[in-house]
Amino acid sequence: MTKKEMFMPTIVLAIICIVISGALVFVNYITKDAIAETNAKTLNDTLVSTFGDGEYNVSSRTFEGITSIIDGEDGLCVYEITTDGYSSDGIHVLIGIRDGEVEGISFVSCGETPGLGTKVNDAEYLSSYEGISSDTEVDETDAVTGATFSSTGLKTAVKLALEADKEG
Repeated sequence: MTKKEMFMPTIVLAIICIVISGALVFVNYITKDAIAETNAKTLNDTLVSTFGDGEYNVSSRTFEGITSIIDGEDGLCVYEITTDGYSSDGIHVLIGIRDGEVEGISFVSCGETPGLGTKVNDAEYLSSYEGISSDTEVDETDAVTGATFSSTGLKTAVKLALEADKEG
């Protein structure tokens, strides 16, 4: 076997990897603005559907574990949080807090097990968090039967939002 025959597969593979990497960079460059626009629209639609029409502004404040902090009207502060449930990063929620109490929770996306873990997204279950203002009250909230990991993930997100609001 000659040296050319030995190195040719490696060279061909390297060229293929370079071409594919370039194609991925190009596709990312073309689609990044559309993806960002779609994400912003989804976030805004979720804010409006849960907390009503109004002006929402992403704050420059940060808090560890919180994706973004959004200031609403009349003292409303909405915390965008992605946390683990049964699935890694399966719970992506907006938690609105006004005057130290949970005003509402809305899912941006739920990557939990369909039919079981997704029950944490039911309006009736989410309403059980309204008015909660402490970690103790969060802990006392019932979990969804059969969806302990998903329920725990949502509780973690609510606790994080309350903590950030108190420090806010």
